[in-house]
Amino acid sequence: MMLLFLFITQGLSVTTSILLCWLIRIKRRQNKLLLAGAVFTINNIILLYGLSEFWRARFHVYLVISILQGFMLYAAFITALIAGVYSYIFKQQSRPKLLRALAVGLYLGIVGLAVFNAYSPVVHHLTVQTDKPLDKPLKMALVSDTHLDRWFGNRQLKELVSLIDAQHVDTVLLAGDIMNDSTYYYDKTNMHKQLSKLTAPLGVYAVLGNHDYSGNQVAIAEAVSNAGIQVIDNKSVYLNDAVWLVGRSDETDYGRPLAEELLPPIDTNKPVVMLEHSPSEIRLISHLPVDLHLTGHTHGGQIFPLTMLMKYSRPLLYGAKKIKDTQFLVTSGYGFGAVPFRLGTRSEIWVITLESTKKSAD
Repeated sequence: MMLLFLFITQGLSVTTSILLCWLIRIKRRQNKLLLAGAVFTINNIILLYGLSEFWRARFHVYLVISILQGFMLYAAFITALIAGVYSYIFKQQSRPKLLRALAVGLYLGIVGLAVFNAYSPVVHHLTVQTDKPLDKPLKMALVSDTHLDRWFGNRQLKELVSLIDAQHVDTVLLAGDIMNDSTYYYDKTNMHKQLSKLTAPLGVYAVLGNHDYSGNQVAIAEAVSNAGIQVIDNKSVYLNDAVWLVGRSDETDYGRPLAEELLPPIDTNKPVVMLEHSPSEIRLISHLPVDLHLTGHTHGGQIFPLTMLMKYSRPLLYGAKKIKDTQFLVTSGYGFGAVPFRLGTRSEIWVITLESTKKSAD
């Protein structure tokens, strides 16, 4: 896997060099080699810097640089496609200056769209029906993968609070990866002030995700709890004396119980909502008396082509799907994790209304 990763990183250096040579019209072989050497050197300095803190803050810097280079490939491909249509289908003479301007415009457009999608959340709605008794509908807001860190903090939390307040939900559910590995930036920029404004009549509840279970889970759980949010890993809550909310810890928690082990203490004749971070056990949970299963984790693939490729490795990458009697919902998340880009996905929250097809007998 590491060899493949290194091969891709060097491939990006090569393709970036080729595209820059074409863009700035370098013709002399010596100058092309100098440019390629400069790109290779800079790329690998940043790569070594990233690998010195693998999959942490420094590595995220490298990922940003590499994805920006990847976007250059997207712009080049679209430009070549347009050039081919222009020349071979419409039989028009190629216009190199115009193509270069188009390539730059496309690149800026792709980067701009990716940043816009990451920082401009939308609200989706879903109505779920159960044949279990429920006197009145329960309205929930699902938020996942905020990944609070250097690139995602107070401004985004303020917007989150505003969006949820406008929906007038009964409860707010956070499906993990609240922090991005630690509370460092959370504490440094006093995000507590904004997170604590996230409220709902029946309370705000959270489970921890894999980035919360990163060795700092105790500190993260404490920070979340201090913001007035109940962490319910492997616990259940009876919402409004009507609906059972069951929280489950992330699969990276070595002591995590089986899903079915969390159900015996509760009355499954009442509606059951299960909240956890990852949708990895959808098939198993579909055999349990769970009415609604809420997760995040996947980011919907976050950036094309992962938005398509990851569909083949998971039972549900993104969106809502009913299997047997259980309604599953996987959100792509409100934040974005390591890199501030989304291409093919968009930052979001879900508002789910759980209603019964029959009235309570109580």
